[in-house]
Amino acid sequence: MPKKSSELQPASSAGPSPAKAARQPRNRRLPAQERRDQILDAALHEFSRSGFGAARMDDIAERAGLSKGGLYAHFGSKETLFQALMQRMLLPDLLFEERPLHPPMAQGQPRARVDLAARVDDFLERAYGRLEDERFIRTLHLLLAEGPRAPGALGEWRASHLQLLRTQQLFVSEAVESGLLRDSALTDMVQLVHAPILLAALLKMLQADAHARATIPRLRAAHRRLLLTLLPPEPAGADAAPAAPATH
Repeated sequence: MPKKSSELQPASSAGPSPAKAARQPRNRRLPAQERRDQILDAALHEFSRSGFGAARMDDIAERAGLSKGGLYAHFGSKETLFQALMQRMLLPDLLFEERPLHPPMAQGQPRARVDLAARVDDFLERAYGRLEDERFIRTLHLLLAEGPRAPGALGEWRASHLQLLRTQQLFVSEAVESGLLRDSALTDMVQLVHAPILLAALLKMLQADAHARATIPRLRAAHRRLLLTLLPPEPAGADAAPAAPATH
């Protein structure tokens, strides 16, 4: 379990090593998204090395190959940089986006079940694939270590995170009401759909690499089984009361 905020050490002395963002040469013209990622990588390095409070915009600008004024043209403050880091890596992948579930038959099986399996596989590929990006793990560590020290810098990320979960919960609740998903603990609270991914991230942060590499594929397989057991609708007639024995 993560330590309490009062026990968390600065990112420079605990947890994953600081981002290895090489200093960039000045005056390189880059596409907007590449430049943004370069700035965020530099910020991740400096926040991880020095902590949010001690990190300096001058050092972030230098590492990103920008003047301080050039950095401020992209991000107006350390707070907006911190929020952008959270938005880039720590918004949840969604199992259900805006495509509806379809109940008609397909190849002898309910299409809802076929469509759900494909969505589950796509969701797991995206979510567990992110764990392979070292920036994801370092950003999560930064959130745990520095978030309690910079609560004001997390407002936009928190709002976006909660809105995504609320939208997902609404979709799931409507799907349960229409019979396309099963009424279960997972549909009661969609955060449970994401919980094994957070566990996998913590394993990568806290356990030896060999243990994490051996455990996470098993966790992912169990996660898939959990979703495909508790989300598909009950077979037709599953809830019907057993017939009374015949009397003669």
